Amino acid sequence: MQKITNSYAFEIVSSIKNREISALEVANAYLLRCKSIGEKLNTWITLNEEAVISRANEIDDLIETGKNPGDLCGVPIGIKDLIDMESYPTTSGSLIEKNNIAKFDSTIVSKLKDAGANIFGKLNLHEFAFGPTGLNPHYGDQKNPWNPEHMTGGSSGGSGNSVVTSQVPISIGSDTGGSIRIPSSLCGSYGFKPTLGLVSKFRCMPLSWSLDTFGPLTMSIQDCALFMSVTAGFDPNDSYSIHSDQLNFIDEVKKNDLHKTKIGHARSFYEKNTDKKIISRLDEILQQISKLGIEIIEIDIPDLDLAYDACTSIMVSEAAAVHEKRMRHFSNNYDPQVIERIKPGFFVPATTYIQSQRFRREWSQKVTDKIFTKVDAILAPTTPIAAPLRSEHSVLLNGKRKQTRGLLISLTRLWNFYGGPSISFPIGNTEHGLPFGAQLMGRILGDDKLLGIAYSLQQEKICNAQRISEI
Repeated sequence: MQKITNSYAFEIVSSIKNREISALEVANAYLLRCKSIGEKLNTWITLNEEAVISRANEIDDLIETGKNPGDLCGVPIGIKDLIDMESYPTTSGSLIEKNNIAKFDSTIVSKLKDAGANIFGKLNLHEFAFGPTGLNPHYGDQKNPWNPEHMTGGSSGGSGNSVVTSQVPISIGSDTGGSIRIPSSLCGSYGFKPTLGLVSKFRCMPLSWSLDTFGPLTMSIQDCALFMSVTAGFDPNDSYSIHSDQLNFIDEVKKNDLHKTKIGHARSFYEKNTDKKIISRLDEILQQISKLGIEIIEIDIPDLDLAYDACTSIMVSEAAAVHEKRMRHFSNNYDPQVIERIKPGFFVPATTYIQSQRFRREWSQKVTDKIFTKVDAILAPTTPIAAPLRSEHSVLLNGKRKQTRGLLISLTRLWNFYGGPSISFPIGNTEHGLPFGAQLMGRILGDDKLLGIAYSLQQEKICNAQRISEI
């Protein structure tokens, strides 16, 4: 069983197609871990064993009759519980939506099913995806698998702890200000945020329409590429969807030549408010990659304060628009901390929102022209700290007390504002064994290039995600 659950998704696909193992055996092996470990870590909101077994038998029947079950044949996948799946509740981590049974599949789910995936159920999250900690008073805090007293990060906390503990080889999260990459960093996986609009968000509960993205958390770059190959593509039902010829990520990621790669390093972006141990480890990483032939170029990111302010205005005002009716009728059912994050959005003037979106377009173009014409990617820490205690609302960082929530999103949300791809990967552990990550940020629609760089670093063992077998 452990051999199965320690496999990557692309290995499972190969084994099932070659009849070395059945989809049913795969399903049963992963279900055992979901039921034993998932309960301890509050990973799942909905886990449907009967449907999983039925789907596995269906895939085995296709194999037996010589039919192609798809590129994800039999791969167990967990989806964040703000993604619609027919006949399943989409709770969004809230009691308000606990009886919200989806009538149709989201585009993501439809593509996963068409590719032969076995979707196990709905993963726990920060309520309405509005928080970076993974704390949820309704369905339980998502717990860090390395130490359950610590945070997973959020909002895709269940997505984060599920892959590291081999409950599923691929989980799907959303990322509005870092919600894929933060749990990836704090739990020790790979977490990929695609270019805005490359993966459809049709029939997914929004937090902020113009910032939301959906992507995978995995234990290998190849599995990120596999997910993207299946799900990327234009969707006329999604107003933010974009056309792209990036469809075969699996082949593209292996074509990167490190000797022609240029990495931008913006120390001023993160140095002031990042743990010195993480900075030290990133400096070691920079030295390692430079020895591989990668050119390191020092850069400055323009207008940081203005970009952060504009991003905040957009996020909270769009969140307020999404939640206006719910808050009017069900405000007592919200986590009070989530309400406090939404409320400022009701007081953002329309002119401020419009000007923020205008500045966003201008700033994004400036970043593309002034930075991504010189470098292929930017390297920085994903989070400035490793996983805090779940009880910690503030932490002592370099001699100063800082708010936990603000720290966790401080290095990720800017890349949602820009709109390009970003990937987090593990680079080290604290003295207490808690992982932390670095992130690569790429130009808009440079997803295949970014994954290619990350794949090369994985092959050189500069990053290496580690599983947890026992909790």
